[in-house]
Amino acid sequence: MKEEDYKGQHSAPTSEDGAPLWNIATSGIYPDDVYGPNGMSWYGTGDRFLDSEAYSILRKAYGRRDKQLTIYRAVPKGVKGINRGDWVTTVRQYAKDHGESALNGEYSIIKKSVTARDIFTDGNSWLEWGYDPQPRIPYSEREDWERYPGKKKN
Repeated sequence: MKEEDYKGQHSAPTSEDGAPLWNIATSGIYPDDVYGPNGMSWYGTGDRFLDSEAYSILRKAYGRRDKQLTIYRAVPKGVKGINRGDWVTTVRQYAKDHGESALNGEYSIIKKSVTARDIFTDGNSWLEWGYDPQPRIPYSEREDWERYPGKKKN
């Protein structure tokens, strides 16, 4: 099976048009208060279980571009590997739900260990991310706003 056959109808966000998991408030994708005490209820999907798991991952990764995490993807049986441009999730149960509905139960869940700098949101849901692996930037070469999340970008 070719990747185009199961990729989906819309394109996953990338570093060019999305915000990275380590700071989803970048570029105005989400407002800064997404990390506040009401963030989950104001910006969540409405599924308390899935939102709780996704929000916990977001909060732990905030400001930590090199934070290791696992991404998941439901794919037709026999497909191997997660590729640049694929839709992924940080919540295994969401991948399972997607496989049951979109792939009619004929699926496998694949996973990959990545860093928070490698997945991006377009703001539609923090359960769906675009996988776009990024080069590693040494800490000493990062701009102040990248090293200190509370500092504003010039």
